[in-house]
Amino acid sequence: MAQYLIRKGKFSNELAKFEDSDYPTDVYTIGDRGCSCPSRYRACKHTRIVAAWQKAGSPEGVVLDDDASIIGNIFEWTI
Repeated sequence: MAQYLIRKGKFSNELAKFEDSDYPTDVYTIGDRGCSCPSRYRACKHTRIVAAWQKAGSPEGVVLDDDASIIGNIFEWTI
């Protein structure tokens, strides 16, 4: 299952997709015109994930899954 990390840009948001590695496998730009992914549809799952993140108040460092559920935070220290 993929994990997603979102950050605010100057003009659009960026969504990084991680799959079992330290480096992102893909980085998508989500703006007013939709997502930069190769999907044919304007409202792909990446735009839904970013919309859920914005609805939650755009918290920094939140890690989301494919269902746009918050699964962690990179800034929290847990043992």
